[in-house]
Amino acid sequence: MKDVKLKIELLPKGAWGNDFSKTLPKKDWDVLRKFCYDKANHKCAICGFETDDLDAHEVWDFNIETRTQTLKNIIAICSRCHGVIHIRNSQRLGFGENAKKHFMKVNNCNEFEFAKHLAKAQIEFEERNKVYRWKIVANLEKFGGKNIEIKESYLPLIESEYNENEINLLKNECGFTPRILDISINNYEGTISITCDKTNKIEWYDDELNLLETKFNFSEKFNTRFSVKNSHCSYLMFKLTGEYGEKISKKFNLISYE
Repeated sequence: MKDVKLKIELLPKGAWGNDFSKTLPKKDWDVLRKFCYDKANHKCAICGFETDDLDAHEVWDFNIETRTQTLKNIIAICSRCHGVIHIRNSQRLGFGENAKKHFMKVNNCNEFEFAKHLAKAQIEFEERNKVYRWKIVANLEKFGGKNIEIKESYLPLIESEYNENEINLLKNECGFTPRILDISINNYEGTISITCDKTNKIEWYDDELNLLETKFNFSEKFNTRFSVKNSHCSYLMFKLTGEYGEKISKKFNLISYE
């Protein structure tokens, strides 16, 4: 397919939440937004639609070999073009057909060419999902952000000492002590989700037995999630406490992703 003005961009899972609109303080993001709006002259940078209701969109380039995402531009675009770029979200909200029509209009193409472009974006998305952590490369001064500091958080990978067979055995345990029903790890987000019952509270500890977090349960089944963001210890453990006893977990090892 010919090169297109309006592209579908499926952000890889490891980059969700990396955009500066979410990670920068609001006052700093507002500086970047205003800079791109001032350049826009009330027009969408992609389709040229005139409006005062523009969105600031970050254009990223992803390099799988170096595991870097590089900020190429911040542009002011209309909501219709933004809906095409993030078409999965448009489809989820019921505006997928509108996004498809706008893509074809702006790029002067047919439905087959749209489907081909979407399929290519999906292939790139799956390939980039092999990377759990992306290193951000950006020169914000180019986009009006002189002296804005970029702070990247530390997010280690999680490796559980539990295997699937152990979890199946745990959830079938009898008795009145706390019971683990499921353990789920999301290494894109850096979270550990625990489902249990017969439990009044869960406590998380680091490798030096420092108490990191306590959550209380007031229902029959307890669903809770713990984030390892900025955790610099070598492993974590949790303790479940119920009316008739306690249960100590195995280790969740934290591995630096270089």
